[in-house]
Amino acid sequence: MNQQRKTSARRWISNLLFVVAAVLFAYVAFAWYQERNDDTGQVPTPQSVPGQAELKHVHDAIAAQGPTVEYGRQTVRVEGLTPVGQQLMVEGVPVYVFIFDGPDEREAQSADVSLDAIEITTPSGADAATGTLAVSQGSNVLVISDGASEDVQSNVDAGVQSLP
Repeated sequence: MNQQRKTSARRWISNLLFVVAAVLFAYVAFAWYQERNDDTGQVPTPQSVPGQAELKHVHDAIAAQGPTVEYGRQTVRVEGLTPVGQQLMVEGVPVYVFIFDGPDEREAQSADVSLDAIEITTPSGADAATGTLAVSQGSNVLVISDGASEDVQSNVDAGVQSLP
């Protein structure tokens, strides 16, 4: 009789462990299914900290003004500026975004550069300008538009000025 109780207790514990494992498996499967079928859309852009804007924030700020904005693939340099310019295409016009560590650093470095005589070059040193250059500054970014029309440039200016 004692042997029968041990077998019964083992069977009961085994069945209990099986049920717990089955419930946990079902929960994990349901959670995985919910995550894969989440239709909330894109992950929102983190809020920009004042003076710490990044390329995504500049992209979103210009796009909020109405034009079509896409990420470009080219980078440029400007003599006297430490950061490399990252390309955005605004209505098909190349716009280069230079991101500094803070507004003070942007002001200090851009003060040393004649904004009227800026020359943008590729990393290899070739001239990258294809049109008339226009400069916008705000927050911790300096933006150089290459051949932008007046309405595109006004959208770029408004977007850059809207950065915190």
